Amino acid sequence: MLSLIRQNILESATRYFSMNGYAATSIQDIADDCGIAKGSLYKFFQSKEDLFIAFHDSQQNALYSEIESIRANDTISLKEAFILETACHFKFFLNNKFIMHDIKELGPSKGQIAPYFYRLRANHLMYSKDGLLRFLGGEIEPNIWDLVMMYSGTMREYIFLIVFENKPLIVSDVAAYIVDRIEEMASCIIQKKTEPILQSVVMNDYLQCELEGRTISFAACRTNLLENLLSTIKELPITNFRKAELSDAVIILQEELAKESPKSVLVRALLEFVGQQHELSNSTKLIEKYVALQQGHCN
Repeated sequence: MLSLIRQNILESATRYFSMNGYAATSIQDIADDCGIAKGSLYKFFQSKEDLFIAFHDSQQNALYSEIESIRANDTISLKEAFILETACHFKFFLNNKFIMHDIKELGPSKGQIAPYFYRLRANHLMYSKDGLLRFLGGEIEPNIWDLVMMYSGTMREYIFLIVFENKPLIVSDVAAYIVDRIEEMASCIIQKKTEPILQSVVMNDYLQCELEGRTISFAACRTNLLENLLSTIKELPITNFRKAELSDAVIILQEELAKESPKSVLVRALLEFVGQQHELSNSTKLIEKYVALQQGHCN
């Protein structure tokens, strides 16, 4: 009986949020629609925010279940599956246009809503990563996060065109077009052996923070990048003497940056020395950026 009442509340919330949006919907509206007292509704959901989050969770779970069904279908190619998966995202937002409006209006808000949307975004990015790796294969893994951003950004702009601008685009055609372009970019990246912009160590920390609803400090990002540098140096196809040089430089850099007032000349010199090893250049540029951001924040 209790689960039936809860389901009725969620169904009512779906109707009201769909018609009026989050801000214009009250708990009293939903309680009246369900034929229960407002206090009874609070036994299931402590606030309108809790109800809104539960409603969104049910919608997202339905989307991900559909995607998992597509991935489990072994009668179609990996590319066909990823096109269908991409089309699923479009159809989800077309069938739930109000979700886009809620995200646009409530994204910067305080309370539980903003962290929840961050978690939604993190889950979407991880699902996109898994889908792209499944489609493109492990060879693209070093550059996977760059492709995730290009894929997600392209999808987002087309979704906005369809949802907010009412452009008469055919979802299946758009999905196939996007997947074709991503496949071409991945092929070019592999052929040219392009160095990644977004490194896994940075993105993994970022997504973990998004999922936990917290922010990662400049110092934590810098520390993780330095530790990743040391790990990368061990795997480089260079002489042991060169590995020792680079490792020593990174360790000295760690020690200097841990000081309350690190010497900027020494930090720049060490970063320049390590960055001369081309496999490490992107990492040293990121560390330099985090150092500059932290100094600017402190000032």
